[in-house]
Amino acid sequence: MSKEINNASNLNTENIGEGENEKVRLTKDNLVRIGFHIFRQFDDQYYAGFAAQIAYFFFMASVPTLIVLSQLLGVFDLSLDIIKNWLDHNVDSTLSSFVMGLFSASSVRLGNFVLIFLALWAASALEFSLSRLTSYTLTDGAYKFNFFKERIKAVPTAALTIFAVAFTLVVFVYGEEIFSKLFKGSIFSQVLLGLRLPIVAGSFFAMITLNYYILPLVRVPLRAILPGAVFSSLGILIATSIYAYYIGYATNYDILYGAFSSIVALMLWFYIISWILCIGMMFNKAWDEVMERDRLSHDRMIEYIEKQSNLLGEDLYKKYFITGDDDYGTETLAVKMSRKFVKGYEEELRKEKQKKARRHL
Repeated sequence: MSKEINNASNLNTENIGEGENEKVRLTKDNLVRIGFHIFRQFDDQYYAGFAAQIAYFFFMASVPTLIVLSQLLGVFDLSLDIIKNWLDHNVDSTLSSFVMGLFSASSVRLGNFVLIFLALWAASALEFSLSRLTSYTLTDGAYKFNFFKERIKAVPTAALTIFAVAFTLVVFVYGEEIFSKLFKGSIFSQVLLGLRLPIVAGSFFAMITLNYYILPLVRVPLRAILPGAVFSSLGILIATSIYAYYIGYATNYDILYGAFSSIVALMLWFYIISWILCIGMMFNKAWDEVMERDRLSHDRMIEYIEKQSNLLGEDLYKKYFITGDDDYGTETLAVKMSRKFVKGYEEELRKEKQKKARRHL
């Protein structure tokens, strides 16, 4: 009898263990739950207007991308006509001539290097905004904004992203000429030409994955951000295809916007891409919760933060994350500077705290 009981208990234990190890599968109901999980995240006012901000920085990153693109075209002795045509259709003729002047032989002067650096600094604002967005989404808002640290980190990330985008454009547009010059019409050249679209798609996916992994303040496992990277990659490809068809065949922006029609169309495309990148990061959180992966839960995030603090110094996370002991409203740089330079601010701050206390009562 005891043997039967032991066997039954062992069997139950094995069944429980199998149930715990079994992964939740993606079903129609789970897909609906993921969609509404993302929908609920938009209740946070932090995301209001964020896509428009990122779209603006996308536009600012266009010129540095064109500069890097021209250098890559020069390596393979290819024409700059694609850049000139894009500039003629999207910017003023004076600005187009100025930018094309950066690509000429006389552009090696120090002044132009300064302009390129300033353009790169402006373009890094895109990575800067994405860094804030990804950190805020992963930590559910329990993240302290650090301007200097995140702004400086965004510069090399922006340079890498710009290079990746330029490389992708060169391969996609001039792939046939490049492969024929490198391999002189061999079979390998034909194989690479056939794989051009997968190469571009893979580069695009790698760029999004890299941004989702490097930019957040908290270092999370790579597989935790892969669902959102896949979602964003597919979403951008689909949205770009539909948008290109719509712009080409369904409407004429010249009637409404005149000479600004190309810029408006480009900004609209950037706006759509920005929303997809934002939703892609939300998708990671929704996937982790609905599919019960437990990689981005609150407890896991605390573990990741503690690991980083052990590597970089004790209590480092207190500098970057809001805790229960924080009076976060008095920790900002603006408040500290106001205390130092504004007469009577201490009294104003005291009255403001009293008002807040009465509201809570």
